[in-house]
Amino acid sequence: MKWKRIAALCLVVSGGILVLIYFTSLFSISELVYPKRITAQSLADEEDEAPKILRKNILVKKDQVVIPSQLNLAYRNFNVEVNRSFQISGWYIQQPDDYKAGTVLLLHNWNKSKISMLSMAESLYQLGFHVCLIDLPAHGESSGDKFLINSALTENLKLVLDSLYCLYETNTVSIICSGLSSIEGVNLAANDPRVNVLILQNPVPSVTEIIDQQVTEKWNGLKFFIKPLAYLRYEQTTGMSADSVNLYMSLKNFYKPMLIALTDSATDRDVLNAIAVYDSSATSVKKIWTKNARSFIRSDEDAEKNIYRAMAAFINSNLPAETPVIKSRKRIAER
Repeated sequence: MKWKRIAALCLVVSGGILVLIYFTSLFSISELVYPKRITAQSLADEEDEAPKILRKNILVKKDQVVIPSQLNLAYRNFNVEVNRSFQISGWYIQQPDDYKAGTVLLLHNWNKSKISMLSMAESLYQLGFHVCLIDLPAHGESSGDKFLINSALTENLKLVLDSLYCLYETNTVSIICSGLSSIEGVNLAANDPRVNVLILQNPVPSVTEIIDQQVTEKWNGLKFFIKPLAYLRYEQTTGMSADSVNLYMSLKNFYKPMLIALTDSATDRDVLNAIAVYDSSATSVKKIWTKNARSFIRSDEDAEKNIYRAMAAFINSNLPAETPVIKSRKRIAER
């Protein structure tokens, strides 16, 4: 009888461990599929003792930038209606009376929002570009419950391009992607002739990279058990294999100018990813920029702005001398 009790206890403990591993795999991919909603309101709702000030009718931390006007940037809403119940939310910052300026579209990293791209937007505006920042679906103020990197996302971003090219000042559009949005940036640029230049900042080449990172950070000791289940949970939740969501297939047919920019915060893994992306791309016009690079740099006064100067120089040096104006009237963004 004693051994039966021991066996039953072992079964209960083993079952409990398996249940724990199963549900921890869900936790590991939850924010990847269901990102945090980062908006001015959500930042204002954070509980802390920092002094707050009224911005956009919302109390936020005094030193917190949540809208372009805090950086003395005149902007308007740029909201693209995909259908009656789905909208892409964004901001548009236009150069004053300059119809020769290029346009840049900024795509933030997963679990972020357009707010995280404001510093970049400020610098690129100062360097002479029209700037458009959007919240990706299921992020910020955009519609959507799940963040899926699929053909539907590509079609949504094509509607954003439609709206940009409806603006009379738009002659060229370059895209700058951060982190995981690099996958969609490559997909879009490879399949839409209206994208002139692509810049990837600290590119994450695959969803498995994020899942591995999340599992390792949260469940280091159990990561070898949890990773396979996390991949399975991602596929069950999204209908897509984690291995299939990567940028390498699109890079084989990618022939546009591409700059890979590594920030000061880039890790050794980011560097390896950058090299892999560089080697996989079919384009002949490609560069990797790091803080130690000296190409495109005019001044060492501000290390952060140097990377934006590099981006601006790469875009300007790779735009066609005479660009035909492409106009598409499918969707017009709300002004």
